[in-house]
Amino acid sequence: MRTDQPFAAVEAVIEADRLRYVFDPQDRLQLLIDAIDGSRSSVRIYYYIFADGKAARRLIERLIAAMERGVKITLLVDGFGTDDQPQSLFQPLIDHGAVFARFSPRYGRRYLIRNHQKMLIADRTTAIVGGCNIEDSYFYPNEAGDWWHDLSIRVEGPAAIRLAEYFDDFAAWMSAENPLLRALIAILRRHSDSTGKIRWLFSGPFPRLSPLTRMLRHDVLSSSRIDMMQAYFTPNWGFLRKLGRLARRGHFRLITASRSDNETTIAAARYCYPRLLKRGGFIYEYLATRLHVKLTITDTAVYAGSANFDMRSLYLNTELMLRIDDGALADRMREVIEQHLVHSEQITSKLFKSRTNLITRFKRLMAFLIITALDYRLASGLNRNAE
Repeated sequence: MRTDQPFAAVEAVIEADRLRYVFDPQDRLQLLIDAIDGSRSSVRIYYYIFADGKAARRLIERLIAAMERGVKITLLVDGFGTDDQPQSLFQPLIDHGAVFARFSPRYGRRYLIRNHQKMLIADRTTAIVGGCNIEDSYFYPNEAGDWWHDLSIRVEGPAAIRLAEYFDDFAAWMSAENPLLRALIAILRRHSDSTGKIRWLFSGPFPRLSPLTRMLRHDVLSSSRIDMMQAYFTPNWGFLRKLGRLARRGHFRLITASRSDNETTIAAARYCYPRLLKRGGFIYEYLATRLHVKLTITDTAVYAGSANFDMRSLYLNTELMLRIDDGALADRMREVIEQHLVHSEQITSKLFKSRTNLITRFKRLMAFLIITALDYRLASGLNRNAE
């Protein structure tokens, strides 16, 4: 099976914003390059991982060229995801006047909080968000299939301005002498849209449900069908029960990973299959390469961005999703899901049982508990009294 299957971009105009959903790896990289090269005043960047390689050096080169024509550059990265990257990678940008910082909560109570967002905003008019990190495995396919199949979204219009305003508040929080966790939560809440066809929705270490998780729960409860493509699928029991009820009353379809950089996440996802299959859900595993897409389509809404459908993304990590409420776009994105089925294996109840024994069942249970209970409880417990 080829591992560089082409998937056409999907374009839409929603109110005053132009959207482009891009799967092709080289086109995803070109989105970033074009936005930087077309900038005239500012480029704001945040990535969970910004790793040395061809892609990173190509972007740094374009950012330096932008600064030489007077563009202000702010580059923020996550201190956990980019922990192993040397300062020397970013020093040329700093030397040319870029603002650079790492999101690095103090060791101890806040260390397990990660900012998993990915975004590039050019001139407050163009925003590029999605699941892609800046690492060669997201942009350069190989025959072994160990690169990441992902999705990027370009947004041009007023929604990009709102995201730039969020970025500025977040950057100011990062630069504060004592950045309090409750102040970060206030920023995430304030910049989450509560109305409109185009909504930025954030999650993070909220004491209760985040705006993203609350909206997802509402859509799961009220929809008659949901189609998902999820790199990491490990919901808690509450969401799993809701999805099971949806599968029974309507339609539920999931494409998830057959390979990853973490086998525990695959085992944990497989632990969830029986409940969904018994209730009439359809489950597929993507075979062509490693899956990193985070896409959920309800009756009329399309979610895409940085958040996985798991405990960390929905309850702990700082995440960003773009929710578009438009039936025509939802139908077109479901067509994209259909195209991915050709490169996926359907997991039926019969097939699942044939691949399951007592040992695999136990391993899947342990993986599920580690991801949904141990990791979540440890991180949330450490951070409950962070201030």
